[in-house]
Amino acid sequence: MPSSRLPDALDALDARVDGRRNRTQATRHQILTTARSLIIAGQGEPTAKDIAEQVGITTRTLFRHFPDMGTLLRTVMIDAQTQAQAVMDEPFPSTVAPGQHWRALLNLVIQRRTRTYEFLLPLHISPSIQRHWRAIPGASIDRGVLRRRKRLTAILPTPLSSDPLLFEALDATLSIEFWMSLRIDQALPAPKAAEVLRYAVDRILPDTL
Repeated sequence: MPSSRLPDALDALDARVDGRRNRTQATRHQILTTARSLIIAGQGEPTAKDIAEQVGITTRTLFRHFPDMGTLLRTVMIDAQTQAQAVMDEPFPSTVAPGQHWRALLNLVIQRRTRTYEFLLPLHISPSIQRHWRAIPGASIDRGVLRRRKRLTAILPTPLSSDPLLFEALDATLSIEFWMSLRIDQALPAPKAAEVLRYAVDRILPDTL
């Protein structure tokens, strides 16, 4: 091959390699997204065939991306935890003080919890994912509950945080169990579920404080 054509040939090869890599990543992402969607739709333990048919690939192709269903579901779990943690790690604006702007902070908490819970739904629905989760050292639902209640106590003014009935009603409404009821039991789409959650919170909080 003439030396003048070598760079063009190398560029063409790189383009083909990049194209294959992008298609591989896109298919892998579609497999994970489909598995997650099937779980949320009620199939707690979707099969490889279920997922492959939805994606439009063969099970053989699916297993080229994931060696077995355990690996696939663990990846769904890890991705969900990673995305949820990224939301939880977002800092509050430095200009918003808990005592003075508690309603603004509560709105931020609601936004973040609905986003976090949406990521975590498969973890709480799929029996297989739950088994993988419980096998992780230190994994505990109780830790999430304590963190959730601590954050709520920190942003609410004392008259609200010290009112046991109001606090428990608010904490229950902002829990993932309530979100699961809206999304799974009542089959509401995420935007409508968020609207219902905000409506419930508004009715629990006093008009004046």
